[in-house]
Parts: sequence; structure tokens; C-alpha cells
Amino acid sequence: MATNEPQGVEAYYTNTEHLIDLFKHRVDAPELARRIFIIHGVGGVGKSSLLRMFRLHCKNVARVPVALASGDDAKSPMDVLNDWATDLKMDGVALSAFNKTFAQYRALQTKAENEAGKIADKALKGATKTVIETATSMIPIPGLGPVLNKLGGIGADALIDWLRSSGFSKPDIDFLLDPAKKLTDDFLSDLAKIAATQRVVLMLDTYEQMTALDDWTREFAQRVGQISNLSNGIFLVIAGREMVNWDRQWNGWLAQADVHPLEPMTPDVMRELVRRYYATQIGGEPDPDQVEKIIRFARGLPMAVTTAVRLWVKYRVKDFEEVEAGALDELVRRLREGVPPALIPILDAAATVRYFNKPILRAVTAQTDVDAAYDELCRFPFMKSGKEGADRIWRLHDSVREFIDFKLRVDDPDCHRELHERAASYFEARLAKASGDESERLGLERLYHRVRADEEAGIKLFQEMAEELTRYRLVNRLRALLNDANTYPLERENSRLWREYYGARIGQLRSQWNDTEKVYEAITNSQYADPKLKAYTFCSFGLILSRWRRLGKIAKIGQMDKVVEMLEDSLNLVPLDPHLATGFSSLAHVYDFNRDWNNATTFFDKAIQYHTGQGDYYGLMDAYNHKKSYYAQRGDWQKMFAVHNLSVSVLPQLASHSYFRARFFGWSAWAWAYTGRYSEGANNVEKGLALAEELGDVESIGDFGRDFGFLLVRQSKYREAAQHLDNSLELYQSLGQNHQPKYAFVLSDLGLLYIELGRWDEAEKSLAQSLSILQEFEMEVDTPEMIARLGYINELKFQWNDAVNWYHSVVNKKDTGRWHILSEAFTGLARVKHAQGEYAAIPPLLAEAEQLAQQYEYNDHLASLRLTQGMLAMTTDNNGLNGQPSAASQPSVKSDLSVVIGFFKQALIYALRYNRFLLDEVLSGRPQGTPLRPIIPHCLQRGDEGQQMLIALREWWKTGVNDIGAPRPDTISPIPEGIALLEAERIAREREPGDGSPQTSVSEQIERALMKGTEK
Repeated sequence: MATNEPQGVEAYYTNTEHLIDLFKHRVDAPELARRIFIIHGVGGVGKSSLLRMFRLHCKNVARVPVALASGDDAKSPMDVLNDWATDLKMDGVALSAFNKTFAQYRALQTKAENEAGKIADKALKGATKTVIETATSMIPIPGLGPVLNKLGGIGADALIDWLRSSGFSKPDIDFLLDPAKKLTDDFLSDLAKIAATQRVVLMLDTYEQMTALDDWTREFAQRVGQISNLSNGIFLVIAGREMVNWDRQWNGWLAQADVHPLEPMTPDVMRELVRRYYATQIGGEPDPDQVEKIIRFARGLPMAVTTAVRLWVKYRVKDFEEVEAGALDELVRRLREGVPPALIPILDAAATVRYFNKPILRAVTAQTDVDAAYDELCRFPFMKSGKEGADRIWRLHDSVREFIDFKLRVDDPDCHRELHERAASYFEARLAKASGDESERLGLERLYHRVRADEEAGIKLFQEMAEELTRYRLVNRLRALLNDANTYPLERENSRLWREYYGARIGQLRSQWNDTEKVYEAITNSQYADPKLKAYTFCSFGLILSRWRRLGKIAKIGQMDKVVEMLEDSLNLVPLDPHLATGFSSLAHVYDFNRDWNNATTFFDKAIQYHTGQGDYYGLMDAYNHKKSYYAQRGDWQKMFAVHNLSVSVLPQLASHSYFRARFFGWSAWAWAYTGRYSEGANNVEKGLALAEELGDVESIGDFGRDFGFLLVRQSKYREAAQHLDNSLELYQSLGQNHQPKYAFVLSDLGLLYIELGRWDEAEKSLAQSLSILQEFEMEVDTPEMIARLGYINELKFQWNDAVNWYHSVVNKKDTGRWHILSEAFTGLARVKHAQGEYAAIPPLLAEAEQLAQQYEYNDHLASLRLTQGMLAMTTDNNGLNGQPSAASQPSVKSDLSVVIGFFKQALIYALRYNRFLLDEVLSGRPQGTPLRPIIPHCLQRGDEGQQMLIALREWWKTGVNDIGAPRPDTISPIPEGIALLEAERIAREREPGDGSPQTSVSEQIERALMKGTEK
């Protein structure tokens, strides 16, 4: 922060010589014994003056580059870095990489602002001027203000979609939305080159006004110590009212720091300060009696000393009595009594605003001529000069300003409110014409004065601004807003709680769950939180608690009802808005986990209704995607496809390079495999994966890559499948512990790949590891699929008892609502019991499986069931169990083969409706093995009887139709009912080309089998 030094400060500065000597020793030493210098003390004790003395030594004696940033000016990491860079440039230090990156950031802001202006212009022509003007004035975000209210409630993803559609690249979007990381990296990179040959001093003043930047500052200081050259080249000085506390996040940091409290002056030191300062004002020696009065009055604070001397010299104020209260409080009283009456309104106005120049004073005082008073005021020792943008401004010392403003609020609240209202109006008028970073600065000033004029209304504005920034995940700008708001002298507890709430939302965005939850819990228990704050806290808290891993722990201690109550309260306390509407999906997930599927569906529908009513296509697509995923997990394919088809109508409303378009294609793509639509599902997820890679959506890249691999396995494209599954494994591993459940899902799909390749031991090991991880993370609800696959492997290995145990484990988890997996388990148990010869156990299993498979149209399971029934019909006939009822409530055995052939025909039709892969497996089996009892191998084992069955099936296939005897107009199968089987087979084979290998038709497979049978 480049500012003018106080004229002649070194002439009268005294006290803390030991700190100045220590600073000089540190700066001049070849090696830095300590690289951080902390100064803390009460307001007015001289911290800023001490830093100025440090700067003078660096500039005039040591000739060391020095840079200062102050909490008065710097509200974000970008502000701090830019202030430092500006100061260093004055000392001849050019940060080329940082300056280039900062210029790039400015260019991106300008481009975004221009694109946003196009939306604003279009909206104005469409008679929506009020909406746009409101959005622009309420959310002073450089380049983005006019856009945000147009994007709907879903937030960050919609904003990114808009930026993509406006021509911004993925790196540019990342940089525009979160510039702090790259700017910090380049700043440190430049410093590393400079610090290799010389010491550089970086200073932060008024650190108590930078509370929201504390994490960034700590990380910056840590990184300085980790980079070669920087640890010995950079000396960091921090001054504030409170001691810096980094103990929890940075163990052992104090070993690298000098920490010095700045104590009030002793009487002897104050006498010397009075003598020196008096000499700079009028020369000569001061009256000893008056000096002693000032010493008793000042109570050790150098600002009180110099201001009292100024009042004595300029205005002949001599009545400085010792006071019990703080010296600065009494100083303000004496100041108002001592200066001319014409200066009082100027002083009050200057204390009303956080910085001023002549135009600001004219606006706040409502006076046209302020020149003389302005010039006089700027001569006081509690004044500090600086710059705000391109304007030179002045500030009262923050302690003096706070005392004057507080006293005016107590003594004349109407005048106090009027002054702040004038200030707010002034900054609002400027804000309406501002652009770039100036709009952000002016927006903060407008907010400050709205809060001071009317705290309740002002905090409402703060909440609206903070919520917009949170919704769009603009964390750095939210941090800057909070950094400013943390300095407001709030009087209402509810206001302070709102401020704490958004501090916790930053923690939530950064996945810092523990600290965030503590704040939320405190707010929910507070009697001072207003209904909206409670609703927001319930909603945000519920979002954390509704994560499935967390719900497992909550369910164990019987607290699910509390989570439901919290989320329902969030939806009912106040009118809904985009943030509160997220509670619909959270609550639906909780009900889903709690097996209350009717309520889960209800709340997914409410989310859809809300976003439809708001005309929010992004929110609507998100709600559709969640509901589609919900039905996919349930195995309700018909409803899943119905929701998918509804969401198709929303696609044209989304940007072509959209996160939601990617999720439309990618989410739940795995379910297409369970319906037999391998190629269609693979094509969808491949589109989603391409978009996710283009957008840099790391999470979706992993998810979609995994599902793509799964669908490729189903298509026998094993090499390509392995590559995608391995990529997803590597990605999830790199993302850390929280992504281990997704790592487990990939292991499960790798297990399926190994099954398809006939590597059963590897498959079993991979699936067991997957199951173990999910159990460790208390995600039992997701384990049935892995367990069913373990049962499947043991079928292939003819380890019937183990297969039975695994399938029974799935049945025991039927309350998880994975109906397709439960149906698979019953279907597998029926096969195993037939293989074991336990025929009496089969009918109830067939009944359970039949009910689920018919209800949800699991054509693959129905095909397996019909095979089992056909085999059972022949087996039980040979074992004298003629006439035992079957699952289809028809005799399972006749004295002829008509029933067996009937079951085989239905098995082939259900397999055809599923896809051509299953059709071939039901008919001929698979080289790597299958738990099914395929028709052709079985018939070939039965001699002439088998030959007759194959001939009958061949002739029927040539003339038959796709008809099971019970029409299903709502079928999920892509094969139309009632068409010829040969035409149906042609469609099925065209839909699933697989790895491109030649396909053999049903008729050809039977013909070849008959020829082999004849040869035998």
C-alpha cells in the first residue's frame, strides 16, 4: 500500500527503540533467525507508527525492498498481493509473472463485465429493467453482477455454464472464480528469484481487520518457509490488536516468530514524546506543568499524547485531567470541546465514513464549502493518508473514529442515522456507475453504512450479498465480504449470528465439517436467531448430515428423526428461496436412506415443482437428475426412463457445454446396463465424460469413467474397459480418504471385468475388498450389489453353499430397496437349489423372483427364471415329482415336452427383449462360463429328445412373434411387441454391435447345434 509517510515522524517518534533495534538486526543479518515478526497491542498504542519507522529504516538505511498492506484497505488476498506488488515496484522490484497474471485477471474481469452487460441490455429491452438494476446494485461483483440473478437458484454450475457459453476456457473460468491461488503462486515464484540475492520485507498492518484472511496469511507464511530462497529471504511483519493464533493449524510456528506486545508508554517516555512533538509544531520547550497534565491524561497512549499537544498548541486547550476511563474516549470529548464549532460537523462526518475526501465530506455534511475545515482536519496526528483506487483519501485512526461515531450514536442517534444514510446514498450513487473492482469496494462501503444507519435492514442486505456469493461458490469474494463485516460494531445478537453463519458456510464449502457443525449447532440453539437464520442453518446443517456416510452413523444412534425434523423445519419456517429449496433433495435423500420411499418421491417431486415454478431450468435439470438416480438405485427402470424423458425437454434450455448437460448424459448411466441397453448407455456416458473432461469436473470424470468402463465390460470391450476403470481407480485414490467409497465401486466393476474374463479368484478378491471398504464407511445400503456378484462367482465355481450364503445375505438386506439386486438374489438362489437338487425349495424362490421381475420388468431375470423352470420341468419329471406347482401357477411337468419348450420360448423372448448378448447366452452359453443352463448345450445332452426340442425352437423362431401372451404397452424394452422374431432379432443385433465381432443368428446357432448332434 503505497502511502506518504507522516511528515517528520522520525523527528518525534520515541519508545520501542528495543523493537526497532531488533527489527534492524533481523533485516540486516545474513541469516534470518526468525522470519516472522508479530506486534500486538491496544488501539492507539503506536503499532502503525512503529511499522512506519520500520519502513523508513528499510528505505533510507538498509536499502531493502519493503511493502505494506493494511486491513484498512485490503479486503482480499488479491488486495494484499497487489498492494505489496505496488510498494515493491516503488523500490525497483518488478514481479513480472505476478503482474502478467494480475493483468490477465483484470482482462478476464473486463470480458465478463462486457458479456454480462449484453445480458443486462437484452433484459432492459425486455422490460425487466427493475430486476437487472436490483441485481446489479445488490451484488457488486466485478464482471458478474448483472448476470447472477438471471442464472437461477442452482448457483455455481449455472454460472460456469454461462461463462463457458460466453467463450471462457476452463482455465480462465477457474482463474476468474478463484484467482487467489494462481496469483499467490506467481507472487511467491517471483519473490523466490528476488530473495535469492536480497532480503525483502512484507508488512501487514491493522491485522484485526483481516480476520477472514487469517487462513490465507498463515498458509502464505507456511509456504514462504517451504520454498527454497524464500525462507531466508522474506521477512514477514504483522501488527494488530490481538495476538496471532496459529497453534492449531500450524504446530511449532512460534519457533519461527518474534512476538512482542506493545505496552503503553512510561511517564518518562511520554515526556520525551511531548517534548519532541511540541518542537515539531512550534519549537521551543513546553510548559512542564502542562506536560504533566497531558501525561496523566494520555495513560500511556502515544496517539492521545500527540493529539493533546495539537489541541494545546492550536486551540489553547489546557484542561487535561486524569481520567479513570480510556484515554481515547476522553480524548474524543476534549477534541469536540476544543476545536472550533465549525469543525465539529466535519469531524463527525469524517468519523462517520471509513475514509474521506472533499466530495465525500460534502455529501455527508450536506455542505458545499468544506475546504478550510478539510485542510485543518488533515493536520491532526490521528489522520492517515492513503489511496482508494485512483483517489487520494484520508482516514481517522480507527480507534478515534470508533469513539466519535459511538459517542454520536449515543448522544444524537437521529443525527448519527442521517449521516450514515447520506453516506450510503453517496456510495450507492457511485456504485451505479462503477465497474470492475471499484464496484466491489463501493458495495462494501454502501453495506457498512446501511448497517450503521439501520442494523436490521443492513444485515438483511449483508445476508442477500453473502448468499449470492455462497450460491456461486465465490469463496474469495465471500471471504472479503466477511472480512469487512467482521469489523462492524454490531449491537444485535441476531446480526452477529448471521455473520458467524456465513463464516461457517465458507467452512462447509471447504469441507471443514467439524468446525462448521459447531457453529450451526450453536445457532440452532440460540434464542436470538430469527426464523430465516434458523431455517438457513437447518438447511445447511441438514445438507451435511444427509451425506450417506454420515447417515449411517446417525442411524446407529437413533437420531434420524432429528435430521428429518431439522430439514422439514428449514422448509416451513419462512418462504422458500433457492437455498432453502435444496432442502427438498436433502430430505429426499434422508427418506431414501431411511427406507421411506413414498416420502422420498414426494420431496423429489416438490423440488421439481419449485424449480418449474421459478422457471429455473438448471435447478429443474438437477432435480430431474436426482430423481432419475433415485429410481435407478431402486431398480425401477420404467420410472427412471420416464424421468429421463421428461428431462430431455430441458436440454435445449442449457448451455451446450454445461455441467448439467454432462450430468444428464452421465448420471445413472450404469442403470442402462441393467436394462440391457449397453450401447445406448455407453454412448450417453461417453458424451457426459467428454463434457466433464472439457469442463474439468474431476468428480464427474471419475464417476462417468467408471460407469463407461462398466458398460464396456458388458459389451465385451475388455481392454478399453480396463483402461477406464484403472483411470477412475487412480483418480479416486488421488482425491483422498473421503473418496474411498467410490474407489470401492470401481473395485466392484473390476470384479465384474475379471468375471467376464474368467479370472474368478481375482474377481472374488476385488469384490471382497470393495465390500470391506463400504462396510468400513458404514455404507451397508450400497453393499447388496457386491454381495450378489460374490454369489454369482461362487455359482460359476460350483461352490453352491457359498453361493447360497451370499445370496441369502442380499435377501437379508432387502430393506435397502435395491429391488433389482434382490430379484437377482432370488433368481440365483433358484438356480443354485436346482443345481443342488433341492427341488422343494425352488417354488417359493421362483414366486419371490417372479413377482419382482414382473413388477419392474427385469427381462434378464425372467429369462433366467424361465430357463430354471424349463430345466425343473424335465428334472422333476425324471424324479417322479410330476404335477408340482410352478412359480407361474401352472403344472411344471407334463408327460410331453410342450411345457419345457414353452418355458424355453419365453426364456428366449425375455432374453431378446433384454438384448442380443443375453439372447446368445441363454441359447448357447459363454466361453468364460455362465450360471445359466443354456438351451443348446442342455438339449445336446438329451439325445433325440433334445434334437426334437431344438428343431421345434428353430421352426418357431422362423415364424413366431415377440409376444409373451400378456401385452405390456409400457415396456422398457426397445424391441416392439408383436413384431416377427426375426425382425426383432435384427433390431436387437443392430442395437448392440459389441466389439464388432461377427454375430451368429439364433437360427444359425441351432442349425450348427443340430449338425453337431447328428454327427455325434
